[in-house]
Amino acid sequence: MNSKQTILVSLGIVILNNLIGHFFAPYGIILTPIVVSILAILICLKNKGLNPILKSLILTSLIAIHDIGIKLFAGGQHDYEGLGFIHGILFIGLIPTFIILITSIVKDKESSILNKIIAILLFPLIIYLHLELFGELGIGRYYWYGWNG
Repeated sequence: MNSKQTILVSLGIVILNNLIGHFFAPYGIILTPIVVSILAILICLKNKGLNPILKSLILTSLIAIHDIGIKLFAGGQHDYEGLGFIHGILFIGLIPTFIILITSIVKDKESSILNKIIAILLFPLIIYLHLELFGELGIGRYYWYGWNG
């Protein structure tokens, strides 16, 4: 698969998991660590043509899209307890994702050390900014046909 196909497949996985989260709550949230790890494998390990900075940017963008989708459209009551659960599950998934990203960046022989350092630092910075901007997104939403715990 080339880079464009890999990115489209990754986006499809994000959309599919958000649909699962909407119609079959709470499975979309519970699958988040698996989904973000698969995204990391597809973007970081299956794309040899992307530079490290672009890998980091694409991966964080897909994770942000997934997180926004889960926070807005996952079934059930959207309260602070659920938000804590979503963030906890997200961080469980971010650990192997970051390790996969670092591994792929370190193994890249064509990029400069500066680009590698920038790419590694971009990931936690963008995730932090995303959580600062969208940390409480979706609080108060309610879907009557979802799982209510």
